[in-house]
Amino acid sequence: MKRFSSSRRTRRLAGRWASVCLAAVVSTAVLPGAPISAAPIPAGPAAEERSQSWQVAESQLQPADESQLRQVVAARLVNQHGQRALATYGRAATDSVATMVEPKRYAANRNWVFGGGVIRVPSDVEAAPVALLFLAQRVGGSWQVALEGSPEFAVAARQAPVLSQAERDLFGRTSVAAAGTATGLALPWKLNQGWAHWGVHGDSGESYPYNSIDFYGGDGDVRASRAGYMYRFCTNARWPYVKVVHDNGYTTGYYHISNQTTKGEGAYVAAGEYLGRIDVQLPCGGRANGDHVHWTLWRGNTAVTVVGKTIGGWTWYSGNAAYQGYAERNGQKVYRNYCCPIVNYGPGDSSYPTGVVETGTFSNINVRSGPGANYSVVGSVNDGDVIEIACTATGDYVTGPWNNRTNLWNRMPSGGYISDAFVDTGTDDPVAGTCS
Repeated sequence: MKRFSSSRRTRRLAGRWASVCLAAVVSTAVLPGAPISAAPIPAGPAAEERSQSWQVAESQLQPADESQLRQVVAARLVNQHGQRALATYGRAATDSVATMVEPKRYAANRNWVFGGGVIRVPSDVEAAPVALLFLAQRVGGSWQVALEGSPEFAVAARQAPVLSQAERDLFGRTSVAAAGTATGLALPWKLNQGWAHWGVHGDSGESYPYNSIDFYGGDGDVRASRAGYMYRFCTNARWPYVKVVHDNGYTTGYYHISNQTTKGEGAYVAAGEYLGRIDVQLPCGGRANGDHVHWTLWRGNTAVTVVGKTIGGWTWYSGNAAYQGYAERNGQKVYRNYCCPIVNYGPGDSSYPTGVVETGTFSNINVRSGPGANYSVVGSVNDGDVIEIACTATGDYVTGPWNNRTNLWNRMPSGGYISDAFVDTGTDDPVAGTCS
């Protein structure tokens, strides 16, 4: 929507067009289908922490009771990712690891479960945890488990009654992040604000790939690098580990933050939405020095190097060792411990056109499951949020803050719709193609 009159400064953002490449979904189902239940999803039980050797045999942990569910998930987690975690944490391949399994949602018949699993960080290691979502279904007296990032997880997600429709759409495909330097990600703080970094490094410093950057400075408010769905791990701590799963194949992690958003598990967060404050919190273990956010980049269950990637308008490079390297933009290089010239220019290379939310007298604007006011509310956006527009549709007429009336609705990459009456795109015309 184009603003015609307002006492506030006009903001017009026009994004660029590009296509998102999605890999084919593996068709072989590991988890058989089950009826979709319309009943409310009750909260799962408290997390259980346990020590677990990565060589454990999953076949030994199959009794179909809820206490054993955690054991089955832990076994799958350490069998598939234990060696990687040990290498990341600088431990011997024969060492044991500590896991935490947290069922988050149960289906009404208790036969489907959605949750998270973590391989905890040893207390002497500076690292973010290996943390994955899981889906489990009880079939024939046994739990069958699929971990985030696997083809089996995508197959299970498309039929899991413990997920929202938006989550089924998000997880039910095997998204592949675009090749090259473009990421479609902003830096994790307010647009046009300058911060600093403590160097490019691996998830635990010296580990590879270098998928992590420690950021500090500015106003200290940590924000989502792109729109997506937010999940927490190690929730027995006051301030858990937060990660956001994005539509473009990437997942970003935010470790050490405190004073976190009150939004619930699996909530939609807009690009640039507040997540928490820089701090030294250690909900999943490890150690830290000095307030910062340990920002990590993933594709499903795989760490993705930030080296050569453009994030927030800056391209990142490693040095001769971990915690070195620099960010570069238009020939300017910014090295570690130099505060605070790294200005967040936003995604810049986004795959979608963008617009700025204008709420007028409302505190926020609802995001709905379809192009109309009678569709269910699936989230909300705040004044000034920058949203990406995947496609447009016609629906209910809505009057916006400038007495502007339109039946144009913008669908975000997450699948949610927002009336164009509350989005400043610089034009009254659609800025994206028609939704199919």
